[in-house]
Amino acid sequence: METVDTNRLKIWQALSEFFLDTEITDSTFDYVARVVVETGYSPQEIHSILWGEVFPALEANLKSIAGEWAGWTDEWLLEHLSVCEVSTKKQGDSSIIKEIRRCWEQVATRLPPGYA
Repeated sequence: METVDTNRLKIWQALSEFFLDTEITDSTFDYVARVVVETGYSPQEIHSILWGEVFPALEANLKSIAGEWAGWTDEWLLEHLSVCEVSTKKQGDSSIIKEIRRCWEQVATRLPPGYA
């Protein structure tokens, strides 16, 4: 298993909230925004992590009839996600891409200027 720093795992956990089979609320967006700021990643790094690491591994959950709704353990994320140098490509189901963009836009309104 790859060694991942604590901040990377924290941001994976936060961004994974977008991929649960549950309703995403304002408190979810607030939580993700707080973690984005706390981890100290640049806006470019956050976009790369979202679209190059989290999205490819978790997109399928939103396609599943019995999708995960309780969240993923740290161990599961460490086993299924990997650090990607740079990727902002959005490849996959267009309706899911649209929903994840919507979620990110909600988070962006809660971030300091420059993170959107």
